[in-house]
Amino acid sequence: MAKGYWGSRFPIDNLLCSRFVFAAVWWRVTCRRFKNSLAQILRSKAVRLVNEKSTAVALRRWLNQGYDKLNIGGGPKNLHGFVNIDFVASPTAERIVVANILDLSFVPDACASHIHTNHVIEHLTQDQLQRQLKEYRRILKEDGLLTIRCPNALGAAYGFWFEPVIERDKEQFIALGFPGDEKLADPSDRWVHKDFFGLLHWFYGDMGNIENQHLNIITPTMIRTCVGRAGFTILKMADPEAVNIVLVARKLACSGQEKCSGDLG
Repeated sequence: MAKGYWGSRFPIDNLLCSRFVFAAVWWRVTCRRFKNSLAQILRSKAVRLVNEKSTAVALRRWLNQGYDKLNIGGGPKNLHGFVNIDFVASPTAERIVVANILDLSFVPDACASHIHTNHVIEHLTQDQLQRQLKEYRRILKEDGLLTIRCPNALGAAYGFWFEPVIERDKEQFIALGFPGDEKLADPSDRWVHKDFFGLLHWFYGDMGNIENQHLNIITPTMIRTCVGRAGFTILKMADPEAVNIVLVARKLACSGQEKCSGDLG
């Protein structure tokens, strides 16, 4: 190295200076990354808290007005007396709270007299379904009502080969509390008969549409077991061969020694 360049005569100084410069740059970059990460965490937490607060406030507003019936995954429906809880806003819905239905922690305990869900639980995994039913039990008041309608894998298989069975006893279901203005005993569900695509749709949802997949193959025996374990007694269910599972259940009261967390059965 030619004389006159800085550090050429004192390599130790050059080494120390270089190490100091690189250390200072590393420290500055690390601190900046840490600050940015911390700011992002705090920002996301603040947004989450704001969202949780806004959903809780929105729900409380409807509850205070006497709307203590919840339609989980109700979308654009306007069932009489119900508030929809869904992950997207629907401009046609009169009463809706936009929230993730898999996290109902913002819903107060024992605040609802009725929880309803129609063609929603098949989009949950088995674990999610069991947790969801336990949350329903927590949210319902004493003797609260649970009504469910969902595809019946057993009924779809039966209807594919034989004459499809549409839900019977509609008046009895409604008398027990099933929403009278909800879809029930729909004759168009007969399309599954000898229709291979219809059968696959009943099992797996819309193939190729990730937002409308069925993550659970639900049968009458399976849903009866899940609902019982979650702490409900079933008042009425549709025929096992029906294309859709329809049930009306009531929240069981806990005895003194019994756990009320939903870990029943």
